[in-house]
Amino acid sequence: MNQAESTAEGTPPGSPLEGIVAEVLAKLRAAADAPEPKITCNSLIELLGPRSHVLAILVFSLLNLLPGPPGYSVLIGLAIMGFSVLMILGAPIRLWSFVGDRRLPVGLMLKLLEFLAWFTRAISNLSKPRFLWMSGRTMLFFVAIFAFLMGVAMLFPIPFTNTLPSFGLAVICVGILNRDGVAMMLGTVICLIGIAILYVCIWAIFLIGSAVVEEVEEAIH
Repeated sequence: MNQAESTAEGTPPGSPLEGIVAEVLAKLRAAADAPEPKITCNSLIELLGPRSHVLAILVFSLLNLLPGPPGYSVLIGLAIMGFSVLMILGAPIRLWSFVGDRRLPVGLMLKLLEFLAWFTRAISNLSKPRFLWMSGRTMLFFVAIFAFLMGVAMLFPIPFTNTLPSFGLAVICVGILNRDGVAMMLGTVICLIGIAILYVCIWAIFLIGSAVVEEVEEAIH
């Protein structure tokens, strides 16, 4: 049994993702309603399940689509990179303290609840089991490598360049959990478009920086 199947076990037939998300949302709401709510990256992982690597990548990818404090996207990128490595190793999810102990704003988590519920309903209306071989155990290894690379892309603090890689990675995770190969292919295309835009932005910054340096050098001499 692959991870997609084991994660979806016990959920309603034909809508595995909706069943998974409904259970997670109930846990998150209970944590947010506590007298002194405190949600860290590691406590969120505990709610998701220590072996729900794909689900963790999905949730953190969606988190990156919401506005956050400075350095927020870097934290998300590092977390996704960590999930990906642990997924390759087949190890339970646990982030090192530098990332895992960082608190997530409760207000942001509540926004995530609303967004995740909407995203799940919207995608589940379109997604269905197709090209089942793409969500098999062998493909999960390549998905983990791809997710790691998307996490690296999220480390660049360039405004709006994280949106497409994060959204595309979320769609890929939806495809795995719903065993929908078409969704996985679509998510891959979205990620690649996002990476192309990031590359163009980095190249433009490099050219502008080089031009400024040349102007400064000419002014000095």
